[in-house]
Amino acid sequence: MTTVQNVLGSRLANRVLEPLWNSIHIAEVEIVWDESLALEGRAGYYDRVGALKDMVQNHLLQVLCLVAMEPPVALGERDLRDRKVDVLRSVRLLTEYDVVHRTRRARYTAGRIEDRDVPSYTDEEGVDPGRGTETFAEVELELDNWRWAGTTFRLRRSKGLRADRKEVAVRFRQVPHLPFGHTGEVEPNVLRFGLEPEGLTLDLMGTGARAGHLTELELTAELEPAELPAYGRLLLDVLRGDPALSIRGDEAEEAWRVLTPVLTAWERDLVPLEEYPAGSDGPAPRHAYGPGPVTREAPLHEESVLGTAADDGRS
Repeated sequence: MTTVQNVLGSRLANRVLEPLWNSIHIAEVEIVWDESLALEGRAGYYDRVGALKDMVQNHLLQVLCLVAMEPPVALGERDLRDRKVDVLRSVRLLTEYDVVHRTRRARYTAGRIEDRDVPSYTDEEGVDPGRGTETFAEVELELDNWRWAGTTFRLRRSKGLRADRKEVAVRFRQVPHLPFGHTGEVEPNVLRFGLEPEGLTLDLMGTGARAGHLTELELTAELEPAELPAYGRLLLDVLRGDPALSIRGDEAEEAWRVLTPVLTAWERDLVPLEEYPAGSDGPAPRHAYGPGPVTREAPLHEESVLGTAADDGRS
């Protein structure tokens, strides 16, 4: 998509951004594809795949690569895809403990979206409730490299929500000191790349009409519609013999390496399948994944996870 590629354009063509594009200044990056559409008759495909494999493993990881990659020498197929693979190789492999504390899955129950009633996912025609297919998937990742050590990357895909939200949100760290005794809540700066509709927004803080009172400022730019739809552009590149936007074999392998531990743990029900009403904002947010910082001393084995529940009487 034009806006996805504009992530690179905004980074590399503007000197004001690239010096700040690192963990020193950026606290977290959210890559979100939330939509109000429910199953819409796609049970034959979707119920065997789920949100994680449908969007996170391919599309959202691709966006992660463009956000986090080092500047390529050129945008040709070799340099661009080499840098994308570098990002995927740097993603820290999730242990079972990490999966339990840093991933979520859920599916929608009956509800109402705008003017239509939506049945529970398990009541949709063609759905096998025994599969435990998720319509909401969230994964929190970290990169082990010089640029991004200490920055959180959160990828989320969901269906059947109240409203669409499709964007890349780059959240900068708070200022280290606020002088002059200003009042008002200080929000961190956020750079948003709107994916659908396509646009660019920068959230800033400034002084409003009242002296000494901070207020939020929003700078917005709307992008012109692309000459071709996303798949049209991709097919045209294929016909021209330009594979730059296509997935290379090692890139696909690294993407599956990142998410295979999640799939494995979910298949073993180490992460509960939550529920949320269709037409809501999804499952209640968790601002922290677990009781404290995630440690990575050693993988957590199945008996450890199940044993914890049994010991406190919640088995």
